Amino acid sequence: MGGMMRLRLLLCGSLLLGGCAAVAAVSAIPGVVVERAVGYFKGQEASLALDMQRSLMAVQQGLERMDLHVNVLEPVAGGYLVEFGNGELDGGVHLQRQTQNLTTLSVSAHRGMSHQDSVETAIIKEVRSQSEQATEDARFDFAGYKGVYVKPDMNSNKVGWFLPGQKMHVSKSLRTGWLKIKLPSGQGGYIKGNLQDADA
Repeated sequence: MGGMMRLRLLLCGSLLLGGCAAVAAVSAIPGVVVERAVGYFKGQEASLALDMQRSLMAVQQGLERMDLHVNVLEPVAGGYLVEFGNGELDGGVHLQRQTQNLTTLSVSAHRGMSHQDSVETAIIKEVRSQSEQATEDARFDFAGYKGVYVKPDMNSNKVGWFLPGQKMHVSKSLRTGWLKIKLPSGQGGYIKGNLQDADA
């Protein structure tokens, strides 16, 4: 019991000490509790009778209709991982190609450590609505997105994209002008930016 209480105090202490930091128009939030929450909640699944590119567009448009955004986008084998949230309501979407014209999406949403089943249902409903309006040439809109790189060097391989101005998990890197970021898969990457004290 005492060990559990100390763990809770350490986690709470890390949140208080972590604070918020402005990151070149990107905000850093403490990642310990959020990462555990993302891994803990299973989420809901649905399938779309669309190819991957139109499904990805439908997810982007569906989230934006609810004042949420694709904060981080990571290509993975057979699909994409999406991280969305605003620091209070957070979650992820996994898009997996089943056939050329069938994509399965898994949606997970949480508010702190509280699973948000109704939010997942609303996201799926809105993504379905957007998918029904998708034209043949519909694609994810990358305007405003910046690259996530495998090394702190813009000539290294790009491993994802992030949207500046949104909340995300970052930490300092050894190279000035670069920050480490944890992608939705758990893989690390680097983005251009600096940690600065934020006005709380």
